[in-house]
Amino acid sequence: MNINKIAYSAFIAFVASLFTLVSISALSSSEREEQDDTDLDPITLDELAEHDSAESCWKAIHGRVYDFTDYFPDHPTDEEVFLEWCGRESTEGWDNKRPGVPHSARAESMLDEYLIGRLVDEEGEPLEPEAAPEEIVEDEEREARLSPAEDERLHRALLGLPLDGRYRGVFSDGGEMQVNVQFDLRDGRMSNISYRYLAYRGVDYRQLEEDDELYAVLEQHRQLAERLEGQPVTAIFALYEPERLADDIDGYSGATLRGNKVHSAFRDALNRGVYSWP
Repeated sequence: MNINKIAYSAFIAFVASLFTLVSISALSSSEREEQDDTDLDPITLDELAEHDSAESCWKAIHGRVYDFTDYFPDHPTDEEVFLEWCGRESTEGWDNKRPGVPHSARAESMLDEYLIGRLVDEEGEPLEPEAAPEEIVEDEEREARLSPAEDERLHRALLGLPLDGRYRGVFSDGGEMQVNVQFDLRDGRMSNISYRYLAYRGVDYRQLEEDDELYAVLEQHRQLAERLEGQPVTAIFALYEPERLADDIDGYSGATLRGNKVHSAFRDALNRGVYSWP
């Protein structure tokens, strides 16, 4: 009996000690986290933007900057998904691995290994992303939600038709992302078409000046987006013959414009599904 009491007391003491150590560790970790931010190197958005490739991939998440270059070969998803956020403020992508679904706690625990700095503005002040407003759904709205017989979104999904919402898609070749498009879809028609990334062989077309010899190609890509605006989603097949959508500018022919790359980015967006709901 005495032996059982001794064993029980020893077990309780062990559990209490373990709890104390965990509490101290958590407290120290919290204090270290607060302290580390002031000690981290300040990094501006311009500096961050210089590291936007597989050779050097930095991402800013919740005010901190991480160098994920060494992790790139081990990332489990497609290369273009990983590269999409390099050189940018990436909190949106981190908090929405899928719409409304953040990265896992395991992924969160890996961040410290790649931490290199803190994101600041030109004056050196901390720069953090604006919090996305939470969607408020009133009780009456919940009650008014459509039944399966009336829910058009459900009908379109079951028939394999694209749903209303915002879409994002990319085209990559040889590990290099070349096109990243974003557009809204409503009632089968596209709107708010834009290029989030447009580059080839290290040249970022979106940064070109008007006197650059490749500026005409940028203008052609813009014409593609403008002339698809408001069109049915099936109009993306015209991109296989881009001369139908873009003018010949400064001697650049339709053959120069690789409309099939843009088409692939649109198809990728549709295959991925809705990025965010309206």
